[in-house]
This record gives sequence, C-alpha cells and structure tokens, in this order.
Amino acid sequence: MAEGDENSVHESVDHLFRHHAGQMVSVLSRIFGLEKLDMIEDAVQDALISALKNWPFAGFPDNPRAWLIQVSKNKILDRLRRDNRNTSEEELGSALHGVGPKDDVYFENEVGEDQLRMIFACCHPAIPPDAQVALTLKTVGGFGVREIASAFLAQEDSVTRMISRAKQKLREGNIRLEIPPPDEIPSRLDAVLKVLYLMFNEGYSASEGDSLIRTDLCFEAIRLTELLAAHPVTGSPTTHALAALFLFQGARLSSRHDYGGDLLLLSEQDRDGWDQRMLARALNHFRLSASGEDLSDFHLEAEIAACHALAEDFDSTNWKRILDCYEDLASRKFSPVVELNRMIAQARVIGYENALAELNRFGEDPRMKNYNIFHITHAHFLTETGDNAAAKMSYEKALSLTRNEPVRRFLQKKLNSL
Repeated sequence: MAEGDENSVHESVDHLFRHHAGQMVSVLSRIFGLEKLDMIEDAVQDALISALKNWPFAGFPDNPRAWLIQVSKNKILDRLRRDNRNTSEEELGSALHGVGPKDDVYFENEVGEDQLRMIFACCHPAIPPDAQVALTLKTVGGFGVREIASAFLAQEDSVTRMISRAKQKLREGNIRLEIPPPDEIPSRLDAVLKVLYLMFNEGYSASEGDSLIRTDLCFEAIRLTELLAAHPVTGSPTTHALAALFLFQGARLSSRHDYGGDLLLLSEQDRDGWDQRMLARALNHFRLSASGEDLSDFHLEAEIAACHALAEDFDSTNWKRILDCYEDLASRKFSPVVELNRMIAQARVIGYENALAELNRFGEDPRMKNYNIFHITHAHFLTETGDNAAAKMSYEKALSLTRNEPVRRFLQKKLNSL
C-alpha cells in the first residue's frame, strides 16, 4: 500500500476511535461489568492497534465500529481465559454468551442507551462530584487525561489519581449499569448534565490538536442531552435548558472557521450560514425549559446564547441583557470562564478602559497565570485601549500556553498585526 494511502487509513482509524471509544467502552461494560473497566479500556486501545495493523492491508470492514467492538470483546475473553485464578467458569460462560453476532449493540438506539447507563453509573453518589465528571469524560467522552486536566484547570497527575479512585469506588460499590429509579434521579442528574456540558465545551473549543472544533463531541453531547430531554424521568426544565444552549451554539459551528480552518470571531461570521433547523430546535427546548420554577445556570447560559444567535447582526446584540445574565451567574459561584465573559460583556456596555481595570485586578488571581483565555482577553482589552506593547506581551504569553493549532495561528496573526 502506498504511504499516502496508509496515512489516510491511520487518520480514518484515529477519527473513528475518537468518535466511538466512549461508545465501545459503554457497550463492553454492559457485557462484562463495570468491575472490569480497566480491562475494557485496555482492550479498546488494543483493538485500535489491531485496526492500524490490519486495515491498511485488508481494507475497511463493512461496519468499522462493530469490528472494533468484536475485536475488543475477543481480547477481553482471551484475557479472562488466561486469568483462570480470578475468573470462574460460570462467569466466563456468561461473558462468552453475552453478545452474539447479530446482537443489537450495533444499533444506534441501543448504543445510546448504553452510554446513558454508563454516564449514570459514573455519576453514582458514592463517587465525589469532581471525580464523577472526570471518570465520565474519560470513559464515555473518550477524553485524554490532559484534556480533562485542561477542563478542570488542574494538574494531570491529580486527574489521574482522581479517576483511579473513582474506578475503585465502582468496583467496591458493586455499582450497576442502569438509569436509576425516579427517586434517585435528582441526586445524579446534575452531575450527568455537567459532564455533557464539559463534553460540548471541549468540542466547541478544542483544547489541543489541529482542528478548532471537534464536531464529534459537540453532536454527541447534543444527541445524549436530547435523549435525556425526551426521557419521561430525566426530561426536566434544566435538561431542556442545556439542550437549548447546545443547539443555539451548535447552529453556529460551521461558521466559526473559514475554509482554511482558521478561527472567525463572532463579529466576522456569516449569519446566513447558521443552521436554522438547529435554531428552531433550540427555541423549542428553550420554551420547554420555562415550564418549571427553577432557574439554573444552564437557563442563564441558554439565554446568553439566544441573545447572540437571534441578533440580526453583531452590532444589534443585546449586550446589556447578556451582562445581566453573567452578573447572575457570577453571583451563584466563582468561575474564571464566567468572570472573563462577564468582563467582555461589561466592556461592551461601559467601555474597555473601565473594564480593563477590573480585568487587571482579576489577573492577580494565581489561577490566571497559566490560563490562556485570560491572556487572550487581556491582550484584546489592551489593544482596544491602545496599549499595543503590553498587548503583544499578553498575546505571546497566550501563544506559549495554547496547544490548539488554529488558535495558535489566530494569535500569531494578532501578534503580526501589532
């Protein structure tokens, strides 16, 4: 096979794996049990290696995901056969017949249900809240430890320990793969929605790699959230608010970059290219989110997204209403992302000079030292107030902290313009 063809296969396998690793882990966990989660993750990784070795010569199978699931399953069974001391014949026999060649795990609806069960298992109350989110992002979202650390603004080794302890809780607690009964839903749903929120955010602004957007993560988060919204037990107003937020944002995905894959700011985007069907779905979920008395963070963020998505043009954006929503969000709990976005909206309302003073005070927080979004925001404010020399330093700092190539190109262009 030619080198170019082999590279193409490698790229396709990597793309497929990034899309479906979480789905495969969820399906195999239903078959073999959560107590074998480490073994399952190893088998999925091994299946990817097998695909990279075999597909360049044998060609792509008719159903690549089914192929990967079957190979992963066989590797787990081989491991169980070798490990007779820890595996009873009854357990092995059950695993051998856990799924047949025509099993419906290969149908989208069953895979989706498996993922929801997996998310609820990872968000069991026996597991600490942050560990719930980290474990779910790792197993269901297919996130790497570095991506999770970026989402948490944490160190990679602490995230690794957090996930390891969470897996131990799964094993020791004999936690089952199931959507919990109605009386247990409230204690689990908040964590599930937070996981989906972080999954969408990583897709919307990928923390690393060659692409600005990971549409696979965005649309997977949308699909799972709409599954929850349609479920009679989990379809709460807050779930509908999250679905509305995702869809308002998702409608703009294809306009966030140009034909070369470079970042386009909101003010530069072609609004005629926004997905009108997704906006209609967003409005429907937004309407349904108003059916209860609760006002969640997702309600406020959905309203902010609606202000952007429904404005006729950038200049007619209702920045005052957006600022009010961010003020409400900031009053609930500290979040560096909310604070920075609040200051951006504030600058639009009261001017950059006044907003810059508050941003400088915020920069004294040690958590901002290595947070690239802060330095990008700081550079933008400095440019708007005419301090190009200081802006250059902030852009250089942001560039040193950024691992996403399109964002790096964007920052380099900003530096060149100064």
